[in-house]
Amino acid sequence: MWCEVMEYRKLISFGKNSFVVSLPKSWVRRNNLLKGALVYVEEQDNNLLLGLGDRQEIQEKAKEISVDGKSVRRLKREIITAYIKDYKTITLFGEELKDKAVEIQNTVQNLMALEVMEQTSRKLVARDFLDMNNISIINLVRKIDVIIRAMMEDCEKMFVEDDYESIFHRDNDINRLTFLIFRVVEFGFNNSSYIYKKQNLNSHKLLTYWWSVFHLEAIGDDVKRIARYMRTTPLDPKQRERFIKLLVSAKENYLRVLKGFYAEDVELVHAVLDLKEKLISDCELFYQDNKKVENVGLLIERLKSMITGVYSLGRVIYQSDIGEK
Repeated sequence: MWCEVMEYRKLISFGKNSFVVSLPKSWVRRNNLLKGALVYVEEQDNNLLLGLGDRQEIQEKAKEISVDGKSVRRLKREIITAYIKDYKTITLFGEELKDKAVEIQNTVQNLMALEVMEQTSRKLVARDFLDMNNISIINLVRKIDVIIRAMMEDCEKMFVEDDYESIFHRDNDINRLTFLIFRVVEFGFNNSSYIYKKQNLNSHKLLTYWWSVFHLEAIGDDVKRIARYMRTTPLDPKQRERFIKLLVSAKENYLRVLKGFYAEDVELVHAVLDLKEKLISDCELFYQDNKKVENVGLLIERLKSMITGVYSLGRVIYQSDIGEK
């Protein structure tokens, strides 16, 4: 994620009625501004927001990635990084492309609005068709939340109804939405005036969204893994019921934290987070009573990780400015 170092500039008197301040050369060059270019100044509380004129277009970027001598996992990381950093065209090339094409295509297809436009034995060109004018971060966050809620509900039934494959695939949907949100946030940091004008988001709110989604994605991963270990942990009926109660309590805490997030109610978030230690203690007690059961340690560790993830999400929320007017 790009973020410029804060600079201080002196205010200079200019005539009888004006003051001027110089602009950082790096910002001017990055936005391809020349002498006479239009910029606008907009008041935001006690701050002034400096932005590009309406006719200024966002410059498209292109990325080239060599596939030779690299593992498929590394190539996946490089493709996702280029996507998040808002490269409109990603070109992969090399002699080894034909042997890695299937995995590369799968990676591209799992990124929203990215499509393969050209492919040969030595080159693959992916083009991004995302329109930032039609993207709302809060709507994307809500989509992730809806998916996590559905995963939790199915996870509660895992002892009697194995729906792990559905949970697994929905976790992939969360990953796609997460990468998209990371990309919008990255774009917002590089185009602060644009993102503020379009979505009323400043850098503080962008950072809050980034960390919130980071923890939401981790919570989704934990729910998936809890479901996986529930398939292989042979608890007796009484202990299964006891575990489900712990899982439901963790889910209820998650729902209340998200309610506080949407309602901008920091006090509600604090009230939920005060319950963390009791729930963790109950998990430890459950483990002590069932530690001889195969995989129960792995199962409880994932539940504790989910509880901690909800706490971390809540911490991002109460440390943000959502409750401040």
